[in-house]
Amino acid sequence: MKYQYYPTPATLGEKLAKMIRVAEPPILEPSAGTGNLIEAFIEAHRYGRWEPRYSEKDFHCIELNPERAAALKGKECRVVWDNFLTFNPLTPYQTIIMNPPFHEGAKHLQKALNLLADGGEIACILNAETIRNPYSNERKALIDELEAQEVYEVEFVKSAFEDTDVEVALIHVKKKSSPLKCITFENFKKSIVAERENSDPQSLIRHGEVNALIDNYRAEVKAALYLFDEIQAFKKLAPDSTVFKIDVSGGNTRANVVRAVNGIYWSKLLYSSELDRLLTADARNAYANRFREMANYEFNERNILQLKADLVSNLFENVDAAIMKVWENFTSRFSWTDYSKNIHYYNGWRTNKAFKCNKKVIIPLYAFDRFDNTFSTYHIKDALADIEKAMNYLDSGRTDGTNMTEILRAAQAQNCNRNIDTKFFTVDLYKKGTCHLTFKDAALLKKFNLYCGRRKKWLPDDYGCKPYGGLSQEEKEIVDSFEGRDSYEDTRRNSQFYLPTGNLPMPAASGSN
Repeated sequence: MKYQYYPTPATLGEKLAKMIRVAEPPILEPSAGTGNLIEAFIEAHRYGRWEPRYSEKDFHCIELNPERAAALKGKECRVVWDNFLTFNPLTPYQTIIMNPPFHEGAKHLQKALNLLADGGEIACILNAETIRNPYSNERKALIDELEAQEVYEVEFVKSAFEDTDVEVALIHVKKKSSPLKCITFENFKKSIVAERENSDPQSLIRHGEVNALIDNYRAEVKAALYLFDEIQAFKKLAPDSTVFKIDVSGGNTRANVVRAVNGIYWSKLLYSSELDRLLTADARNAYANRFREMANYEFNERNILQLKADLVSNLFENVDAAIMKVWENFTSRFSWTDYSKNIHYYNGWRTNKAFKCNKKVIIPLYAFDRFDNTFSTYHIKDALADIEKAMNYLDSGRTDGTNMTEILRAAQAQNCNRNIDTKFFTVDLYKKGTCHLTFKDAALLKKFNLYCGRRKKWLPDDYGCKPYGGLSQEEKEIVDSFEGRDSYEDTRRNSQFYLPTGNLPMPAASGSN
């Protein structure tokens, strides 16, 4: 048999090898010859002058010629096959280096692409004409596939082989990764969605984020149990195998598999946008223990609705706590420090310790890294989002929603720590660890102070019910000190907004995150 054989010159091999910075063994060399390209690759990737990064044992070699195959084995290369075009391993390769026969270069490179793992790399020497002159359907198909990869680079080198004027193409390819899919999960998901779409149209939950979570949950449970059973069956058929290990908290049982999935999905619900707009960080932490208990319950429509009903029954208490916490942060907590300008004192109902929040407040928030002094919103976004959520309740849906996290992320990207425009405030952040908030809406600020003043019993329960002229002298003094006659009449005329009876309405779904 006649074999086409053109050993790779050292300089060309080194140039090709450097196209791949880091290789993951085993490295496939499908036309290995006597190992010239392997030697060039090892030499090009030394840690230093004396310390090689790779050895011959890191290479899987394919060589058709028996004598050259024997020479490779003598160098401790692992010869795994003879004819590359008939090589069909079970596992793909992460790295392939190759100098295939020129007359079959397109066929060999196409084969290598088929054996390459997603994200894997090929460095290949081809006859330049294969790339420059794709006259055949085989070459055209190869070019199309190369151009579809994540990386496709070509360098042309003239007279690369001794005693020839042949021009070659050095090709570097990084294979485009396909979306990771679990076929078992996807099949269950398709059947579950089809089942839901054909079910009773009066289903309790029919759309949106929660509905998608339920579909994924059901598919994940079915897939997890199916795979659990398959692995257990495999272990019985191959009892000595240590390939598969199942680690489920509490023991390797089907019930614990389901509990693990339940816990994941109840946690996802807790941090979903639907609940995030309602729950401050304190409220979410309070419910975290409850959600851990929910791992014992199936993530279905009925249980979700029951949980939401329980949340709503306690939500108004949490709303009040959230608003009062913001007010305490703005006023009494810092009224005796450098932050005393946050408040304005007034004559309260039978007390002289009453005060309200000013248009501009200063609170301690560290927005700059204490090590390198760089601006970062990581440690402040939750605090500012909680303030905005409290104001969302008071705003009663008058103001269009914004996303605090996105606003702060954009500010950080622009390195802008002053005059950050959020839903209810402009925000200025300083390196000394302070945050200046300036209310944009005077009506909302007044409602905030009215709500908190009444909760503190510094304003009478019937405040705003009578016209100014019908107030007693003591009541007039309170009004004059708190807001003045004209503002009071505005409060009385718009009492539905300023002095709502019953619980505050929930904010719209577009509220900040």
